[in-house]
Amino acid sequence: MENIQNNTSQNNIHGVHPIKLGLVGKSLSHSLSPRIHSYILDKLGILGTYEKVEVSENEVSGIIPMMMEKNILGLNVTIPYKETLFRLVDECDSHAKNIGAINTIKIKNGVSYGYNTDYLGVIHMFRNANVSLQGKDIVILGSGGSTKALIYAFNLEGANKITVSARNLNSSQELKLQFPFIEIQDLSGLIEKASKGDIIVNTTPVGMFPKIDESPVPESTLANFKVAGDIVYNPLVTKFLTLAKKQNLKIVTGLSMLVNQAIASEEIWLEQKIDYEMSGEIENFLTEKDYPL
Repeated sequence: MENIQNNTSQNNIHGVHPIKLGLVGKSLSHSLSPRIHSYILDKLGILGTYEKVEVSENEVSGIIPMMMEKNILGLNVTIPYKETLFRLVDECDSHAKNIGAINTIKIKNGVSYGYNTDYLGVIHMFRNANVSLQGKDIVILGSGGSTKALIYAFNLEGANKITVSARNLNSSQELKLQFPFIEIQDLSGLIEKASKGDIIVNTTPVGMFPKIDESPVPESTLANFKVAGDIVYNPLVTKFLTLAKKQNLKIVTGLSMLVNQAIASEEIWLEQKIDYEMSGEIENFLTEKDYPL
């Protein structure tokens, strides 16, 4: 476990000592999270640091003791530890329990708390794009860890029908057990004969840098929808979204989800409301020439 040094102590969230925050995961070299959280802290005038903490599977069990020892207020959690740390924290909020995974840990009074702000990132991602989820028929591509937060968010926002379309039918069936209201479908079936829907969202890594010329579905599949979203944010406009634009779909990029879940995490750590309008500023900051994705 590297990068976070035990050289300051935390008196309180808004005290004179810098608060210590970070991101825990397996491979974090390309993460934008430090830049996002540094921007938020600077904007709010709060002294603090946000560091990357790369750990192996064998080291995950030591994360919470390390946070206690080094006076770390909070960590974000990314692939592949969201479900592992969900089981290791002392307490979880109701949203994290319903999703079955966490992406945010907070230490308070010697107790570790787990939260999931990914679902809030999803909700704000579509709200910011002026796309209503209520009453919509939505297809989610992929059945990996991120899919749970999307299912939860779409159901919370009143979607009419949620279908998970994936190659891995075992993981799809596990999702069906957790969320009985969803429908599951083999991805090849969707590609061969896509039924019409309102929104299609990619949660797979297909199209992510460096394999940017790939799409999880062909252009012909996208023609059956009105809106396409992708939680991949590097590149900002994936091949999937490029094909969607060719079919005149409205597109929603994954950078918005990343930024908005980060704002929600900061609200938890700092115990204060933050204006989500800041997300637009942060997205512009990240996509300027001096800060290429």
